[in-house]
Amino acid sequence: MELTFEKWEDGRWYVVLPEYDGDQEDLEMVDGADTFLDYLTEDGLYVTVDVSLENTVAHPIKLELVAHDVIGGTYHVENLEGFNHDVWLCNVVHFIFGEHPENIYFKLLS
Repeated sequence: MELTFEKWEDGRWYVVLPEYDGDQEDLEMVDGADTFLDYLTEDGLYVTVDVSLENTVAHPIKLELVAHDVIGGTYHVENLEGFNHDVWLCNVVHFIFGEHPENIYFKLLS
């Protein structure tokens, strides 16, 4: 599944999910996820990734769940040279995957 993230003029990152009918603030990337996207972006404005719950590509970026509570989950980022931060993902992940999966795999598309 492809997901695109965009950085607004105010410097905040949001996942683009037109089918999501909740509040826009739910889609904001915070607590390390914004730093992760800053690290991935080439143009500073957009990041598009192929996201999967299965490792289907060579050398994927892997997010491994390390903690979960009622409002979100913290993931450790693996296989991304030079990036040594954890990222927090809110329960919009449940909208996408039905849960906070143990592992999420990324392949950078742009």
